[in-house]
This record gives sequence, C-alpha cells and structure tokens, in this order.
Amino acid sequence: MSPCLKRQFYKLLKLFRARSLTEVRQMLQIIKILIPVLWLSACSTMPSGPSVLVLPGTGKDYNSFHNDDLACRQLAHDQIATSQEYPDSKEEGQQNYDINYIQCMYGKGNRVPVPGELMYNTRQEWHPPPPPNMPAPPQTISPESYDNYSQ
Repeated sequence: MSPCLKRQFYKLLKLFRARSLTEVRQMLQIIKILIPVLWLSACSTMPSGPSVLVLPGTGKDYNSFHNDDLACRQLAHDQIATSQEYPDSKEEGQQNYDINYIQCMYGKGNRVPVPGELMYNTRQEWHPPPPPNMPAPPQTISPESYDNYSQ
C-alpha cells in the first residue's frame, strides 16, 4: 500500500471512532463503499505534461527547442516519480512538475514565465545632483589613454 493511501486510510479511521457493534457494522459498510473511491482518488496522479508556456530562446531552432522540451519533461517526471514525499494532491504534483520543468528549460536557455511579483521595477531612482562646490572624482584613466580607447 502506498504511503499516500495509508495516510488517507488512517484519516478515515480517525473520523469513524466506533463505540458499539452496530456502529462498527455501519462503519464497515461505509468503508466498503469508500475504499474503491479512495483507491482511485485519494492519491495524486502523475501530471501528463507542463501547464506553463515556454518559448524557444533567442536563436534556437525548432528541433533544438523540441529536444530541450522532451528532455525537461522526462527530467520533471523522474523528479516527481523518485521523490521521497508523494504530493498530497493533483495540484501539488502539477506544481512540482512545473517547477522542475521550468528550471530545466531555463537552464537550457529557453524563455520561461516569470510571476508578476518577481518583475523588476522599471522606474528609475532619482538622486539629487552633487553640490556645486564638490570636487570631481579622481580619474583612473589619463585623458591621453582614453583617446587610445575611443579609436
């Protein structure tokens, strides 16, 4: 029995604490009905693919992008399948799959979605000008060597 199914079974037992023989029989009838339902729906299912849009990186052709996509799908699948902790829900499994997929595709140079919270502020920070009597900072390059760089 999978760890996920065991957790669901123990949760069910905690819900039905029987005190009499009649209650035990009723509980067994309910459990007979619920076990197949729990067996089919209690544990999360493996995602069939990513739920995010990833675009090819700059200068990548379709074949290269397609190969990256296949490799990253396999990697994301393997990461979830070999994980020590099973996801508690289908949504959690999909989220873990998407995270692994996005990291892989980004590592291969493709364009991945960025949540709005991570967007950088485009406003420029304003700094007041220095006072008029402040001396200029020391030059690290002499004006003569600067002429050599500009040519």
